[in-house]
Amino acid sequence: MIQRAAPDEDAVERWQTDELAHLRERFVVRPLPAEFDDLAGRALAEWQDRENTLCSRLGMTPEAFLSEFEKLREDYLSGRQEWRHTVASLSPKIYGAVRNMDWVNLFSWVLPNADRERAEAHRTIGRMVVALFYVELLSKHESDDESLPLRKIEARWRLVSLA
Repeated sequence: MIQRAAPDEDAVERWQTDELAHLRERFVVRPLPAEFDDLAGRALAEWQDRENTLCSRLGMTPEAFLSEFEKLREDYLSGRQEWRHTVASLSPKIYGAVRNMDWVNLFSWVLPNADRERAEAHRTIGRMVVALFYVELLSKHESDDESLPLRKIEARWRLVSLA
């Protein structure tokens, strides 16, 4: 991955206020070197095990969870309070499913860009990873709409949803 320097003050300001622009304009993700294929494969296998366990615990398919998440996200972004109940019911079941923000970045942004042949498959996994971490962050930062983690996770959701 390469980081570009900001070409001007407008770019700096945009990158500080728009996380999606920051990711798309500042960073260049190079193709995945062959020596990392095994590592990527192990990460994908570990995620699949985690997702299977999680879906069993939730009693939902990934598609059902994502549908529920999209309703929750719409309520949250629209200022409706219904999302709080959904977060409260999901949080204990999903807590820790996604290791950290590095996993979010790996599955939502790095792998889809580094491995173009399987970009859509990575993006599909990325949607689930991002949605789970989004719910976890909402449970932690629910009273702070300007929270940096929430702005960052929203940008990652847009990455995996708009591509």
